[in-house]
Amino acid sequence: MATTIEKQKLVEEIKKGFRDEDVFVQITPLEKKNVTSMIQLYDIPNDPQQKFVEVNETYRWGYGYKEGDDMNWSHNFKSPIYCDATIGHGAELDDLCSITFDYEGPWTDKDKEEFEDRWYNGDPDDDDGRSGFAWIYDVQDKWKIEDEQLIIHGPCKFDIVDIKDHNKVYVEDWKPIEEKNNGN
Repeated sequence: MATTIEKQKLVEEIKKGFRDEDVFVQITPLEKKNVTSMIQLYDIPNDPQQKFVEVNETYRWGYGYKEGDDMNWSHNFKSPIYCDATIGHGAELDDLCSITFDYEGPWTDKDKEEFEDRWYNGDPDDDDGRSGFAWIYDVQDKWKIEDEQLIIHGPCKFDIVDIKDHNKVYVEDWKPIEEKNNGN
């Protein structure tokens, strides 16, 4: 015998044509230069001379994803929208426009220059010449990732897509339902 929650989920699936756990919300900005890939890094944990850096790369085009369960909370779709960079079918970021670095800790001008050179040009000892995020993930071993997100600034278009097949669109141009304030 099905529980009340299972019955509610079945009704929702029949009504919508999909289950929340089987879809992503693809978020596409409607204006250019509104997708930022952000990563926060630190060097040596628990060191009094610890250095932090936040790198923001802004792109002309791209998109991000939210989990289907997030559809129940419209505040998740107000600009800026923070997306987990590890979910979805890839952001397909296109046309890098700017890169900014925000440093905290005992950075010298030489340290900053060296970090930015590695970010832009990669490690000179890396035969593949990986730079940027590829340098962070594949080459270097000094920097640890604190946080990484894709940040999308609105206005945006929202599409409900299949979690396994991003070409399968369940709802094109989905509109989040405004949450009601029940006097709280």
